[in-house]
Formats: sequence, structure tokens, C-alpha cells
Amino acid sequence: MFAPTAGVAMSKLHGSQVRGPRFTARRCLHVLLVMAILSPVAAKPKKYNNQQSSKVHWKKEGECQRGDCKGFNADENEDCVANCVSQGCYDEVYAESPLEPGEVDRVRQTRFNACVRKEQDDEAKRLAEERKAARAAR
Repeated sequence: MFAPTAGVAMSKLHGSQVRGPRFTARRCLHVLLVMAILSPVAAKPKKYNNQQSSKVHWKKEGECQRGDCKGFNADENEDCVANCVSQGCYDEVYAESPLEPGEVDRVRQTRFNACVRKEQDDEAKRLAEERKAARAAR
């Protein structure tokens, strides 16, 4: 099947030295395995800005967990924390159907976080306009 290499007669090669299709396939698999292990993996970075609340929101959640919602189990206080963080956004998102203890509703949580973010942005704009007006009045 295979021609002798470099002028070596087939009769001089031992059984383990004969390089047939099994050896070639095994060598290819080893090369592919090494390449797969050593190749860098390209993964999408997490987009925290779009999916998570702002730092201010996290701080407010922490304050609520240590304060008003302290008496609740940490796994069952989402409703209390949401109400504490923003009464307006809570009323908009959760008022019709409050979260049950331990319930996780990602869709409503995303809506709530977006509402809180909008409230924070609006507040920041209002404060910036007040500062600008105060400087102009001087």
C-alpha cells in the first residue's frame, strides 16, 4: 500500500515502524487536539450596561436590604427591595401582580431596572439644569 520511505526496504521495517493509515489518522487527531487546546477562545463580553442596573441602583438596593427589608430572607426579599428602591417604578411594573416570596421574573425585573435607570437619568439632568441655571444667575 505504502511505498518505502528514503530508500529503506519494507522488509527491514518492523511492524511498529510501518506507517499506515491508522498512524496518520492518530497523528492528525493529536495535532487537531493540540491546536484546539492552544487556540484562543473568542467569547462575547458580558454587556452589564444593558442588563444590569447602575451603581446607584445597586447602592440603593443594598441600603434597602440592610434597612427596610432586613427582616426578609435574602432569597425572598425582591418585592420589598423593588418597592424600596423606587415606589413609582414598583407601582408601574409590579403593583398589579406583586412578586411572591422567592419568585424571579426576569422580564419584569428588566422593565423595573430600565424604569429606575430612566428615573436616575432624569434626576441627573434636572440637577445639571439647576446647576446651570444657578451659574447663569450669578
